[in-house]
Amino acid sequence: MASERSDSQSASSSISEDSLNISFEDINYTVRTGVLAGGRKTILQNVCGTFNAGELTVIMGQSGAGKSTLMDILAGYTKPTRGQIFVNGRIRNENTFRRRSCYILQDDRVQDMLTIQESLNIAAELKLGNHISSEQKRKRVNEIIVSLGLMRVRNTRAGDLSGGQKKRLAIGLELISDPPVMFLDEPTSGLDSSISKHLVYLLHLLARQGRTLVVTMHQPSAGLLQMVDRMYAMVAGRCAYMGSVPHLLTYLSRNDLMCPPYHSPVDFLIEICLDNAEKLVKCSQNGRSTDWITNVSVETDSNLIRQNSNVSAFDDVFLTSLPTPREDQTRKILLKLKSSYSTSFWKQFVTLTRRSLLTIWRSPWFTIMITGIHCSMALFIGFLFYNIGEDAKYVRDNFNFLYFSLMFLMFTAFSAVTITFPEQIPVVRREHFNRWYTTGAYYASTLVSTLPTQTVCTLAYACIVYWMTGQPPEIVRFITFCVTLILVSYVALCVGLLNGSMFNVKNGVVFGPFFIMPFTIFSGFFLRYCDAPFFVRWMFHISFLKHGLVGLVLAIFGMDRPNLLCSQLYCHYKYPKQFLLESDMLDEKYAIVIIALFAISFVVMTLSYIILRIRLKCKW
Repeated sequence: MASERSDSQSASSSISEDSLNISFEDINYTVRTGVLAGGRKTILQNVCGTFNAGELTVIMGQSGAGKSTLMDILAGYTKPTRGQIFVNGRIRNENTFRRRSCYILQDDRVQDMLTIQESLNIAAELKLGNHISSEQKRKRVNEIIVSLGLMRVRNTRAGDLSGGQKKRLAIGLELISDPPVMFLDEPTSGLDSSISKHLVYLLHLLARQGRTLVVTMHQPSAGLLQMVDRMYAMVAGRCAYMGSVPHLLTYLSRNDLMCPPYHSPVDFLIEICLDNAEKLVKCSQNGRSTDWITNVSVETDSNLIRQNSNVSAFDDVFLTSLPTPREDQTRKILLKLKSSYSTSFWKQFVTLTRRSLLTIWRSPWFTIMITGIHCSMALFIGFLFYNIGEDAKYVRDNFNFLYFSLMFLMFTAFSAVTITFPEQIPVVRREHFNRWYTTGAYYASTLVSTLPTQTVCTLAYACIVYWMTGQPPEIVRFITFCVTLILVSYVALCVGLLNGSMFNVKNGVVFGPFFIMPFTIFSGFFLRYCDAPFFVRWMFHISFLKHGLVGLVLAIFGMDRPNLLCSQLYCHYKYPKQFLLESDMLDEKYAIVIIALFAISFVVMTLSYIILRIRLKCKW
């Protein structure tokens, strides 16, 4: 026991060198109440406070008191309208602080298809960087698993974990880089009293290692408050009390507010704070007063807390053995100057792509389903348009078949990512904010990881329908046919990512046709270029379906195709050039089709990247 305590002291002293104390003065935050009215509503009003390293601080208050807003501002998620935030007495540098802190949101999610071990390994690859050896990363992951009491479920997928285990996993993912400051928004929300007590005790232990832990709670129980070092109570956007829980009764008595016997002082404060807001804010000086604060030593014995709280879930916790990665100070400074991320763009891209492919492999039902749909539809269309490719009598039917193939592959590619992409946004938002990777690395990995499935499905459909419909048995035409369909499906996939980056699944399904219909109308199938009003003809040039249709028609009827067979006395389109002439495609070049499809996809990818980057900066 003595050796364990000495280890705790040595670990604490080593971590305290990098400890951060946070203080803030006159924080104000207002929001607009209406676009046309131009009014503003005050959420925070001149609040002040101090949160020290080695302490577990709880921000609490009634709904709408401003807890989450203050937490967002302190974590750097939101900028205050007015006020200053200090770190160790100096004005906070946002970029430096973001590298040394983490923020775990209330609705925090994890990768459900990955096990705890896999999730932590990937977090170590992204957050620790190449300057930490693989052996150190493995050791770090193993010690965090032991520290959080997740050894028995380390090989269990996150989707099968309980609520408390998921919360601990979310904390462990951020502990990989050992941040000196941790913010948690409503970490006990949705958990029962026993699991909540275990989780708060874990946070208490993390604070005792010299970290600054700030959490928000709506109305914590008395058992949880025994493990809290500092309470910051808010009322209507101002501070009603900042100090230790044992001093709360004295504080209430000072304001002539007598707590009834056998009644929790904290519950009493929450109940009466709104009616006595002015009195409490004046007494606490809106967070400036430090008269009710009890200084907590980092070496405080946590066994007493355990006995009083009946906490037994972490009997085998060895948080003291968690190492702080140390490297040459000059190299550390150079790494920080080079980038605000621990790893390079390429390393982020490779790691995220591997994670995405592993997730797809763990959930094969979607891939099997989408592949089955393509093959089934190909067989159905091949049966309906069986062997029409060589007969001039069916040129119009063949043209309709080409357009249907284009529309089918476009809609399936568009719909697939519209549904799956928005579901990842909550996970990506947390990881991106906590500096795991850049927006570009995530977007590129998402795009690349979806291409194999889309390519296989498109090729399966193209191979089946091309030969069943009796198209020319020429390898060049077949390759041109397949390449055109693949490129169109890729562009549709990019449009789906654009739609998914703007909306959630529900709104994406509603607004999806809004993005697709203009491309459809100006595809050249329903309305020819020569028949369209001159002021909308430019829409034909930006329609990827128009270029895709041109590519398919050139693949089947172009390239100096010889005369077609005619099963009737007269066939109007016996000469393929006649059809190209009447379709306004006689002078089209396949090289222009390829260039146009690549250009459109580049523009759409750029727009979706910009929108995704903006969305990841917002909490909702």
